[in-house]
Amino acid sequence: MNLIEEVKFQFKHGSPFIKIIVVNVIAFVTIGLYELVLFLFKIKSDFTSVYLALNSSPQHLLHAPWTLITYEFVHAGPFHLLFNMLMLYFTGNIFNDFFKQSDAWRVYIFGGLIGGVLFLVSNVLFPVFNGMESTLVGASGCIMAVLFASATYAPNLRMALFGIIQIRLVWLAVVFLVLDLISITNGNAGGHIAHIGGALFGFLFARYRQGRLRFSIPELGNNKMPDETRFKVKVKTYHQNEHLSSNNKNKSYKPSQEDIDIILDKISKNGYDKLSKQEKEILFKASQE
Repeated sequence: MNLIEEVKFQFKHGSPFIKIIVVNVIAFVTIGLYELVLFLFKIKSDFTSVYLALNSSPQHLLHAPWTLITYEFVHAGPFHLLFNMLMLYFTGNIFNDFFKQSDAWRVYIFGGLIGGVLFLVSNVLFPVFNGMESTLVGASGCIMAVLFASATYAPNLRMALFGIIQIRLVWLAVVFLVLDLISITNGNAGGHIAHIGGALFGFLFARYRQGRLRFSIPELGNNKMPDETRFKVKVKTYHQNEHLSSNNKNKSYKPSQEDIDIILDKISKNGYDKLSKQEKEILFKASQE
């Protein structure tokens, strides 16, 4: 299978986050080849900064409103892309365990959108940015949305940092947020502010999925999720764990809300790693519906 066929296969059959990664890589390569041609022919162009990146000027946004979305797929260099895609891959795998597949694009796009709006508002609101014009690129705000949605939904999920250090997901998310807050004064202030906006959306989205908030989020995927199938985290005590085992023997079995609640409660108390193989399969099957 050659590279083009592999990309087609992943985009068709891969998880939503794999598809998002593919889109980011294609965008990076396309922009890079375009800029290479301009360089070879000594053509000066600010196409990327004007038509793809998000500019801090509200007036610029009026002429290029689409940049609130396109900036999420533009990266400043190969290492910027590599770091963001690795983060998206790992946080996306966690996200997929708790949310519907159709939520992936929704959280990515709107997390970046809210991050971009906060970037624009801060440039108007705070005097320190007066007279300054900057641009914003990258998927970091989108990734923070994915991370915080997962951390809010399953805060006690334990992660093996560097394969050694055990840390709860919520504390990992908090560390990233604090680093962004204290880094605002050290350069790339707009980027760090956008990260905070993404984190805020991720938090609110998870609370919405838990049934603790009510607001409308446009569908970005083909799989619409009716209200009655929303995941809700509820603190319950069940002693019918055998109910999971017996139901899972049937291949056509569809996980009930009760089954999901049992598993999510166990994750909240003991972490994802403590789930049995059957419980992980049930959670995976629920995420595919």
